[in-house]
Amino acid sequence: MRSASDSRGMIHFRRIYDLVEQGLLALGIVMGLVAIWAILNIPQARETFAGIRAQEISEENRHYCEKWGRKAGTHEYTLCTIDLYEIRANQTKRISDDMIF
Repeated sequence: MRSASDSRGMIHFRRIYDLVEQGLLALGIVMGLVAIWAILNIPQARETFAGIRAQEISEENRHYCEKWGRKAGTHEYTLCTIDLYEIRANQTKRISDDMIF
């Protein structure tokens, strides 16, 4: 035979269980919404990052080419920037090759 205290204990246990279950459900819903938001915004973030990176590279190119006497807008400046892009591409390939090992 069950006593009244056993019954009250089960009621408390069930309330706590229900609260935990509701909390986990709410957390799951929030995490799902955050994941959906992130997935929808990844392309925009990548585009923004790519634009920032392109601007940084352009500024570096200008800095070094002008430092070496190639004024912006000249044929020599264009050749200089092409050389810098080639150097970057070679560095990227070497790093990528090194990561294989």
